[in-house]
Amino acid sequence: MSHSMKLFATLLLVVVVLTANELSGPMAVDAGACESQSKKFKGDCLSDNKLKGTQWVDTNVVLLKYFVCTKEGSRTLKEVDILSEEFKGKKQRRRPSQRTNCEAQIRLILTANGKYRVKYFGEAHNHPFVDEDDIHFLTSARELTFTHKKMLDDLANINIGPVKAFNIMRTMYGGFDKVGTTKSDYKNYKRSINLYIGDYDVEMAVQRLMVKKDFCPNFSCDYSTTADGALKGLFWADERAKMNFYVFGDVSFDATYRHNKYNLIFVPFTGIDNHNRNVTLGAALLGSETAESYTWLLSCFKKAFGFAPAVVVTNQDPAMKRAIGDVFPNSRHRLCMWHIMDKLFGKIGSGLCNTTDFKTRLCDIVWTDSITPEVFEKEWASIMDDF
Repeated sequence: MSHSMKLFATLLLVVVVLTANELSGPMAVDAGACESQSKKFKGDCLSDNKLKGTQWVDTNVVLLKYFVCTKEGSRTLKEVDILSEEFKGKKQRRRPSQRTNCEAQIRLILTANGKYRVKYFGEAHNHPFVDEDDIHFLTSARELTFTHKKMLDDLANINIGPVKAFNIMRTMYGGFDKVGTTKSDYKNYKRSINLYIGDYDVEMAVQRLMVKKDFCPNFSCDYSTTADGALKGLFWADERAKMNFYVFGDVSFDATYRHNKYNLIFVPFTGIDNHNRNVTLGAALLGSETAESYTWLLSCFKKAFGFAPAVVVTNQDPAMKRAIGDVFPNSRHRLCMWHIMDKLFGKIGSGLCNTTDFKTRLCDIVWTDSITPEVFEKEWASIMDDF
């Protein structure tokens, strides 16, 4: 403890020397306020003669200045009647006070020759110091540098959030205490960026896609807005999506993915390759599920790929059916088998499916492409007769 006291005294003397050079000129310091060396605590502070923490000769020169411990003073507890109507329904956050009325401080006073001298130096603390392994948690020991911010921005561009970004930095630096920040600092920085962007994020996304369209000849992008300038439709397809479409042809699109924040519907266009795996043929965001919205979307799709697909698979949406008939009149429109089977078992009930072989026999002829139409019709008629 004696070694820590000496170290604290040395640091305070350094502060005195630095302050003597700074306080002689104009300063923007609030009268009646005292602040800790680490800037962690600011609040009212009284000297032995009951004078406030900062005094002025005039508006530009500080006469008296206090530097106190971060645990100086104590929090004033406010009496609250929890049974009163005023308190009813209010939520209060429990925040235990970390202040211990520590009297360690240093006071500087301006002398007649224009220099500052130490008027009082209180060295003794009434609390233990922060453990060496926990120093990196202190506010004064944390700083979000340009390197941290650049790393966060670069990782955000590849959809890596602030928590994962911190874990990457921790691994690169070799430990939590080597990073110089915490996960909360990373999350707060990301939140500040999002607040700064505000309502311009959609505009930034559209501009980014349009710039990519200018530099990539095979990249297609189109968007539509309302009279008020709100986004109501956005479609894009890259070179790989076009290659998948030209090779595999058939298209399926679904509009069941709704984003909670923007209330936009995500519409992916997918196909099936030769290995029965899904491939992406394009994507879109829609503001509504009307026939007009789907007509605009399919028109953008046809414009981007040059021709209509041979087969279009959707769910039983009448707006989709109308739009496909208007834009793709020569395409074969088929309903999604998964949606049909999902609704079928819900309508006929669990009794027939669980107590008989109805489900097994139906799936044998539906989920296969190795039978001829004649065999399918025969088995279908047999199922209808039996059940």
